[in-house]
Amino acid sequence: MKVLERTFKKSERVVAKARFTYMVFLREIFIAALLGGIIAVLWIFTPQINELLKRTILTQSILKYAMVGSAGFVLVLMVFEAIAMWHKEAVITDRKFVVRTGMFRIVDLQLPLNKIELVRVDQNLFQRVLGYGNVCISVDSGAPIVIKGIVAPTRFAQCVTRQKNRYEYESGNKSFTLQLATTVQNGAKY
Repeated sequence: MKVLERTFKKSERVVAKARFTYMVFLREIFIAALLGGIIAVLWIFTPQINELLKRTILTQSILKYAMVGSAGFVLVLMVFEAIAMWHKEAVITDRKFVVRTGMFRIVDLQLPLNKIELVRVDQNLFQRVLGYGNVCISVDSGAPIVIKGIVAPTRFAQCVTRQKNRYEYESGNKSFTLQLATTVQNGAKY
């Protein structure tokens, strides 16, 4: 149980919580593949490169250190990304939408449901195939709130919309209904 669930367990009911995707590691995997490919090409063509430069610059030990260094670099990136993902939460309670991010510098956003104007899901084709995307929440004043890397973003956006409508209905504004806009990469709205 994370911080927000413990915080609101006693005072408010948590209606839904966002799950975040592990696809954020794709960038690190791409960097690892790129660095590994470059080092492999250098390893294969070491004799030709040294002959072209007329001196021995690339040796087996230098390339081994480069491989270990690049692997260490990628591992450090993955650890930082994992820590950032672990310290990121978004929940919907019966009265508000709450987002908390950060470990050392914590950003805690508590947005009353009656301030939400529009909930939008942004997914490109790749994200749609893998089942994750971004949820953008437009508020009365200010810039929209974007939560990136949510698993099943349409379902989470529908939970926000449903709870917003339920909150508006219970608070007396029975004529209001919040619309859910879904955009795909080409900008079409459904």
